[in-house]
Amino acid sequence: MDHRLFDAARSGDITTLQLLLQEDPLLLERFSMSSLENPLHVSAFSGQADFTAEILRHKQDLALEPNQQGFSPLHIASALGKLEVVRALLSVGSKHVLCRLKDKDESLPLHCAVQRGRIQVVKELVSSFPESLKEVNASLETPLHVAVKNNQVEATKLLLEEIKKRDMSPVIVNMENREGNTVLHLATLGKQLQASLIVEMLIGDNAILPGSVDVNRQNKNWLTPKDILDVVIETEGGSVSEMYRIVQIFQTASAKNARNERQRLKHSHPTRNPIRMIKNHINNEINNSTSEQRETLMIVATLIATLTFTGVLQPPGAFKSEDANGGSQNNNPTNTTRTSLGRTLDNIFGQRNSTAGQAIMADRRVHFTLYSAFNAIGFLVSVAMISQLTKGFPLRNWMRLCIISALSTYCLAIVYIAPDEDVFWVVVLAAALVLVLRELYFFFKSLVNGIKAATNENSSS
Repeated sequence: MDHRLFDAARSGDITTLQLLLQEDPLLLERFSMSSLENPLHVSAFSGQADFTAEILRHKQDLALEPNQQGFSPLHIASALGKLEVVRALLSVGSKHVLCRLKDKDESLPLHCAVQRGRIQVVKELVSSFPESLKEVNASLETPLHVAVKNNQVEATKLLLEEIKKRDMSPVIVNMENREGNTVLHLATLGKQLQASLIVEMLIGDNAILPGSVDVNRQNKNWLTPKDILDVVIETEGGSVSEMYRIVQIFQTASAKNARNERQRLKHSHPTRNPIRMIKNHINNEINNSTSEQRETLMIVATLIATLTFTGVLQPPGAFKSEDANGGSQNNNPTNTTRTSLGRTLDNIFGQRNSTAGQAIMADRRVHFTLYSAFNAIGFLVSVAMISQLTKGFPLRNWMRLCIISALSTYCLAIVYIAPDEDVFWVVVLAAALVLVLRELYFFFKSLVNGIKAATNENSSS
């Protein structure tokens, strides 16, 4: 491919472009088919607005094409602050189509502009497509998130003013990224001077959007912005005057720690339902723990589940072996001596024709029942803990399917090694069945909700 076109794009040589197109009128079409980078990417990078306009006059579709890194020409011009090139690109075609182009990280050109603090470009992009203020990237971050995260004070101020002008404030300023952080969470984590200025804009006495920011919103680690501020003060220290100013702003805005807020909510909604009380207690235990404590608890619960499951597969004394006759009926209970529940299980799973495979310990039914009951308690409680601790995890519904499979396998193993005693089945299997049914209910409920959400998304698009 003729490199003279790229050289012309880099230098803004429109005369050379016209000569090349006279030699080969299909030059731009061939570039579009064979190269990941077209002349518009080069002219946008070099800030050649006139050359960009001339290229667009011949082939507008080049403005929609990403380069090898996934950037469109508008992404490049926006990130570099090439205002005239941005205007040239937006002057042709549909502005909302160009402004909604996403790179490999699903960022818009507006995300790129605010990340670098390109104020004039931000104004141009917002005025061309105001809805881009609500758009999120792969990390579920709005342009406002990106501006705050990168300590771009002027860009943050501009975006807040634009949001206020278009009456979008309650929605955007409290949107959460993938970690559940709002812009106030991110501002608290920023550099001290910039953090102070941004926090002042959000919740200070002269806030741009007074009363719109939820100061006590919790992220996915159950932390409010006040919790994050306490951690920053404890671990990083720094300028006392700047940190003191942020503390003052938080106090004036009635910001609370997550623990205090949960206590307030708990007392404001009392309940006498015993199941609800137990559930609230468990949720409070989880919410009041740190992420490190929850990770440690997950490891311990997984270890206990593994050990107790192994305890069923390898009970004390091991298993009975096949007798010499392949299992004589003298050593086996008949249907007339078996309990009604035992006969029912035989109808479901099939009758065992010998005692081979049954636990030796099963002959001492009281001992075996106690052993299995305590083992089942350890296994079922640890699995329930894993289920609770995985709330908010990706692929959470498929984790439920794994839990259902493990519980079902545990129950089947018990059936084939246990004695025939009604008390045993009630003690060991009833709790397991309840947990299986619970997980099945939530599995199908989540699956149906996911299908409905996907259907609605497809219909809306």
